[in-house]
Amino acid sequence: MPFATLVGEAADGIEAYQLIIGNRPDIAILDIEMPLLTGLDVCKKVMSEKSETKFILLTMHKSRVFFEDAMSTAVSGYLLKDSAGQELIECIETVMAGKKYISQNIASYLTDHLAVANSDQLQMVKALLTPTEKVILKLISEGKTSAEISTVLFVSPHTVENHRGNINKKLRLDGEKNALLKFAMEHKGFL
Repeated sequence: MPFATLVGEAADGIEAYQLIIGNRPDIAILDIEMPLLTGLDVCKKVMSEKSETKFILLTMHKSRVFFEDAMSTAVSGYLLKDSAGQELIECIETVMAGKKYISQNIASYLTDHLAVANSDQLQMVKALLTPTEKVILKLISEGKTSAEISTVLFVSPHTVENHRGNINKKLRLDGEKNALLKFAMEHKGFL
């Protein structure tokens, strides 16, 4: 039995989309910058149709923006073109096993640039918050509950909850349980 069977090749994103919908492959390998529809656009369209196809994106960019877009789209594999020759088989095997694969080159690049990016992003976040909200976020990062924060700040727990709600809205953390606590703990060193 062959490792993989090629079911089609496409010259652009629209053709890729049609091939994926028509053939329902286990994995589709797409260039992130295809003509007509980008690789990400194809992923989003196919995923919106509840397809089981998993996606591996190829790119030549070590851009955090491209990477974060791909990860938010639930892409299974992300490879830099300059290392795809060495990593493609391992990537396919990893994705077929139900795991994510990120090119070693992009992983190390993002790790090297993570502190700078987080620092810059956090400065922008801090600019959105009022002085009281900044203090509350810092206290949350220390593991304090709303009741404990209300005691420290000499305000009611209801007031603290209102501030927490405002922080959630400003940071767009609505929806996930304990998202504010997770954010505060992950960024504790920057607060």
